[in-house]
Amino acid sequence: MSITRSFGLAASSCVRAATSARLVKAGATHKKALWTAATSSHPDLATAVAQCLSPPSSSSSSSLASPLSSQAKSQLKASVTIVLASRSYPGSDLLTLPSKIPDSISQSSFILGAVVDRVPTESGHGVSTLTLSPDKASLSDSTLDRIVSCQPFFLSSAESRRKRLKEKSVGKWARSQDIEERSLDTADAWASFKSISIGQNQVQVPDSALPPPSSPAHGQEHDVSQDIMILSDLEVHQFLEALDTANPSASKTGLLASSTPFITGKPVTMYYDGKVVQDGVLGVSVVRETIASSSDRSEDARNRRPTLTTLEYPSLAPLGPAMQITKCRGNIILELNDSNATRLLLERLQSTTLTKDKEYFLATGEPTKAKDSQEFNVNMKEAMVYKITGGDPSKGNMAVDTVHDLNVGQWVQFNHHDRSADNGHYDPSLQNGLQGMTRFTTTDPNSTLEQSDKRPVQGDGSVQSIFGGSSENGFIIGQSKGQTWVCTVTDSILKHGPSKKI
Repeated sequence: MSITRSFGLAASSCVRAATSARLVKAGATHKKALWTAATSSHPDLATAVAQCLSPPSSSSSSSLASPLSSQAKSQLKASVTIVLASRSYPGSDLLTLPSKIPDSISQSSFILGAVVDRVPTESGHGVSTLTLSPDKASLSDSTLDRIVSCQPFFLSSAESRRKRLKEKSVGKWARSQDIEERSLDTADAWASFKSISIGQNQVQVPDSALPPPSSPAHGQEHDVSQDIMILSDLEVHQFLEALDTANPSASKTGLLASSTPFITGKPVTMYYDGKVVQDGVLGVSVVRETIASSSDRSEDARNRRPTLTTLEYPSLAPLGPAMQITKCRGNIILELNDSNATRLLLERLQSTTLTKDKEYFLATGEPTKAKDSQEFNVNMKEAMVYKITGGDPSKGNMAVDTVHDLNVGQWVQFNHHDRSADNGHYDPSLQNGLQGMTRFTTTDPNSTLEQSDKRPVQGDGSVQSIFGGSSENGFIIGQSKGQTWVCTVTDSILKHGPSKKI
């Protein structure tokens, strides 16, 4: 068993790195918010939770050893703690996880969380936690960030009024069997396709996830940013559409809970305010404030502030050059480069050793010119990638597993898995790398932790200064002003945290 714990100045929904000198100042004056991230691989759930959440006894926490003032206690009551537990623990323990939270934490911090496939330890077994506390003190330094508020939220399926898109259909309009049963070559066939995704107008968004009010300080530049971290069941798509409409400027990250029907008897297992919940959307909205004096409004100063969100697909490889959609509707593609879409994919497979029974994906995004070639590739650093779920070369119909519209003129590129990213949930290089990084990954649905031959071994490593988890159901990513979506590509990696310039 091993455990790591890290402290720093809060900068976003994850964390910001800090020097030890600034840490002592924060603890001594209680004027700056502390984040706490910890991951334990202990085989006993109660012990792992206690190790992550109990007050540290090492010298790194000496600044918090003195009795807390009334102001500090008040601040602690406003904190939010996120707990992710791997599905490798016994189901009976996972169902009683709220009772295993130390009293000192449950009485001072709002608890939410979920059962996931893996946490960032070498074996994947363990518990990963993140505690965020707002700082109500005024800002006085020339340039300073602080967390203004951490507001949790929960919407049950009934409250959110979501439609069960993923349960009823592949993508947005068509089921996979429909692809083989009908052609879309006629106007009547196109007209029969009706969107069932109208989340912008019908799905409820909690007040805490709406844009925060802004009140510029006299003589200073006042910058407010918002990060929303989400945990959800599989039916999160309409909520994300509604959230993008109501709050386009906020960044959104999160994880879909792992499926647990054979572990806990519930479709998914999540936690909110001391209760176990089996459906809905929960999360925390973190509002950060940055104030810079008039002497620090330069472009360089602005560039030191943002958080960084990156997306990686380490196991994917392109299958031919990028193409443009020339005929489509909803999640159905008929033509690419004015040619039969499904037939194009089959022709490319014929020139390789790949077989039709493998998984294939469609990357959508901006084109980049391939090196030493007139052909284009989709920029995978910013691409949205979806699974191809069905196709009929005689009719031209290709179904893509997305609830978002595909558009004529959009650049796309076929991809396939050309290698396996073993232990993709775990990155030991981050132990000594950039601190404050939240890391979510997607694991193979056919190789979840309880199905793996690997067994949790006492003494597995933990990742320093990281909070994260992996799920076979995917993770949520949405940058400011961009479209929020769910990535379900096996081995894909989301990193969210302070940029290297900070």
